[in-house]
Amino acid sequence: MSKTTSGTNMSQEDYEKLKKSADNNALSESEAIILINKEFGFEASRIKIMIAVEIDVSEPNSRYLEIEKKPRKPLYEATDWNYIRFNIITRSGEWTYEMVNGNLHFVNI
Repeated sequence: MSKTTSGTNMSQEDYEKLKKSADNNALSESEAIILINKEFGFEASRIKIMIAVEIDVSEPNSRYLEIEKKPRKPLYEATDWNYIRFNIITRSGEWTYEMVNGNLHFVNI
């Protein structure tokens, strides 16, 4: 896997590779919610699927932070080759997570 960038746990390069191989395996919002519920046990009514990410695309050692918004639909090729970005809605706000290759990752924004 390539180096990740700030704002996501999967590099844009890896996402593009997954998108190319999983082109016919894009998940609908309801399919992604069911998968997140099944895999990680989050209450389905509290899951909000995100279809875009803001990532840091700044040059190394740059003095300025450059953020770019990239579309990222939920993709599923296999149990160890997938991506879903989602929020969990709580009383105190929303927590952002990603399912990357079957693993749950907190997104530190």
